[in-house]
Amino acid sequence: MPYELTLVLQCLWAFLGSLGFGIFFNIRGKNLWFAALAGLVGWVAYLVSAGILPGAVPQSFWAGTAISLYSECMAVRRKCPVTVFLVAAMIPLVPGSTIYYTMEALLLGDMRRFVQMGLSTFEVAGAIAMGILSVSFLVRLLKSLLRRVRCRERRTQ
Repeated sequence: MPYELTLVLQCLWAFLGSLGFGIFFNIRGKNLWFAALAGLVGWVAYLVSAGILPGAVPQSFWAGTAISLYSECMAVRRKCPVTVFLVAAMIPLVPGSTIYYTMEALLLGDMRRFVQMGLSTFEVAGAIAMGILSVSFLVRLLKSLLRRVRCRERRTQ
């Protein structure tokens, strides 16, 4: 299978995976499609950063950042909570294979591999969380600063 087709299929599955979980999480109307698109945005960011950055941890950080930025923008535009878009969009990024191999190593009693895979799982999950938290923090900070500027402008008038 050509490499470009593989990338397109990965993006399609990311979109459909987020769409399916959006249905599962009871997201309705246009928000469902925008939530699925958020999953696609995150996976595209992951794939683009794969060509630039080595390893799953920085790629997951940038994908989490992209998802969070998209979700924050859509939440303002669609006038709904950020989590509507964020939760379904994270599904393609969840380190499912490393979670599986961590549990497999535990069940087989291979403690060295269990710890290794467990740390890898936490690193990727932590990178996604840090990407989301970074954007969320910056958005809240920006809103707070804008609110203060508006209050000062009102006082001076």
